[in-house]
Amino acid sequence: MQVFLQSLMAFCSIVAVASPAMSAPTSEIERGKYLVVTSHCNNCHTAGYAASEGSVPESRWLMGNPVGWKSKDGTVFAPNLRLMFRDMSEDQWLLMARQGRARAPMPWWSVRDTNDDDLRMIYRYVTSLSPLGAPAPDFLPAGQQPLPPYNQLPDMSFAR
Repeated sequence: MQVFLQSLMAFCSIVAVASPAMSAPTSEIERGKYLVVTSHCNNCHTAGYAASEGSVPESRWLMGNPVGWKSKDGTVFAPNLRLMFRDMSEDQWLLMARQGRARAPMPWWSVRDTNDDDLRMIYRYVTSLSPLGAPAPDFLPAGQQPLPPYNQLPDMSFAR
């Protein structure tokens, strides 16, 4: 009986150690990957993705982009989501998605209107990737010239 209890305790300790490190089921990861692709996250958050018509290997996805988006308000750079998500919980991601208002051209309203289940799948996919790369460059305020290349956003002040 004592051998049985010791074996049971050993098994339970292995399960307890392994459980937190287990990743989401493949179906959740695959759904998250699908949402990242169809929501066009890679277009900005993966360097070279749009220019190569999506032919960047998945191993380089979502690592940020050194090519900025310049507007009359300054220049914004798409962040490295692998590093960003590594430093936040799933619930913090949901809160950010609901309350965050990113600078143009990020369509924050589309993220805000995405349902919780899909946002969770995106989070699980991104966190399944190795946290590689460097942070994106910091925002440059208006009047500071970004290094080329960069994208120029039109002045949309007439639309307000």
